Amino acid sequence: MNKNTEILPAHKIPAEILRLVSYETVRRHGLIPLELRGETLRVAMVDPNNLTAQDDLRLRSGYELEVVKVSQAELDSLLHKNFHDPSEHPLCPALTVEPVKGGSEVSRPEESFAVQSVEKLLNLALILRASDIHLEPQRNGFFVRFRVDGVLKTIHEFPRTVQSAITSRIKIMANMDISEKRLPQDGQINIEREARNIDLRVSMLPAKYGEKVVIRILDKSGMALGLETLGLEPDMQSTFESLIESPHGIILVTGPTGSGKTTTLYSVLSKIRSPLKNIITLEDPIEYELLCGSANEMGITQVQVHPKIGLTFSAGLRSALRQDPDVIMVGEIRDKETAETAMTAAMTGHLVLSTLHTNDAPSAMGRLLDMGIESYLMVATVKGILAQRLLRVVCAGCKERYQPPLRALKSMFPGRQNLESAVFYRAKGCPRCQGTGYLGRHGIFELLVMSDELKQLIHTGQNLESMRKILAAQGLKSLRESGMELVFKGLTTVEEVARVVVD
Repeated sequence: MNKNTEILPAHKIPAEILRLVSYETVRRHGLIPLELRGETLRVAMVDPNNLTAQDDLRLRSGYELEVVKVSQAELDSLLHKNFHDPSEHPLCPALTVEPVKGGSEVSRPEESFAVQSVEKLLNLALILRASDIHLEPQRNGFFVRFRVDGVLKTIHEFPRTVQSAITSRIKIMANMDISEKRLPQDGQINIEREARNIDLRVSMLPAKYGEKVVIRILDKSGMALGLETLGLEPDMQSTFESLIESPHGIILVTGPTGSGKTTTLYSVLSKIRSPLKNIITLEDPIEYELLCGSANEMGITQVQVHPKIGLTFSAGLRSALRQDPDVIMVGEIRDKETAETAMTAAMTGHLVLSTLHTNDAPSAMGRLLDMGIESYLMVATVKGILAQRLLRVVCAGCKERYQPPLRALKSMFPGRQNLESAVFYRAKGCPRCQGTGYLGRHGIFELLVMSDELKQLIHTGQNLESMRKILAAQGLKSLRESGMELVFKGLTTVEEVARVVVD
């Protein structure tokens, strides 16, 4: 018999104990909290010699630790017994909403049921501030998930018998071919709700058990434009504003999909637009038409690229340069040709704004070099790089205050002062935040300015890690440091920073 059999819990671990650690932390570090004994948290770990994980857990839980060694099989058994799926974790419950009835529960015709079900899902998504709706066919059901504040949550499970009717209804609304089920399709739906103009971008992807549907929700009336709304710290905002007032050069915004890059670029254009400037954007897709209409008198023209017919970013950029622009926004730099064309434009007196998919600001330089861009061209044109993420804000209605052990704080934040007075919060969950513990999001940023010192580093071929160390010594504030500032301000949690900012 394993020596741990008698000390591991025979029953489910209480929810209040599981709530001390996120499911992501449990999986990443190979551990699970077992019970609380006074000010000590008893925790099972596969690798009890992982001191970094223990410091991390002390900080997140607020308790000293008593570690019990378990095998991977024992840990898997505990995970299976206590939460089979991340959505069952106390910090990740299913959204508590009135379920949409389906299948044999209704007597109305299948078509009428599909119409009403889709309408209910759209209305519910708007009420819950969802950015995306996922309808996923699996072997035993047709699942609905909403992405709220950047995190997917399971909302409902339809029976497979109504999958085809619901999918067909969405195709009809999006002007798609309802008979085509073997090839991907894209469509668009425009709806109005309470004087709000909502744009829905629909994507169909054939999969093993049927077509997966993803609907992206773009609320044209709910997008706040303005650099002051982004959440930049005052000093960083001042520096960034000086960069975007440059008459020429390239400014890049980096981050993964859903990190708010488009909002930042639109906010920049809103800030610098003027009747004296000709501004052209190249986008795929044009997510918001906020820069058209009444803004036309301000000299902004939005262009939708169409790669299938040859109107790529690089081709559109070359054509835009013949339109006498002052400012050009390129939705994304994806290849060497687009990058070189953008840099040529920057060298000939144009301000170019664009995005890259990189983890942080220094990585953008490495990405351009990997594309084959010459270092002299990069240092001559790039003015600055803004990396960003969106962190969930801890719900003010239910956030739970706690105090981590001082030695854990000192280990995680070496050199930081006044740790004893810092206030930390845990996400708890309440009806207001749909049980997630978070409500809304806040930006974190890392701004790299192309200084003479940095230009020299690039010219001498310094590797990325060396560059990061030198930039940090020069005062570059990282995304993690920006996130931890929000933790110390009581706006978010250590867990959320760890989820969004991966080293």
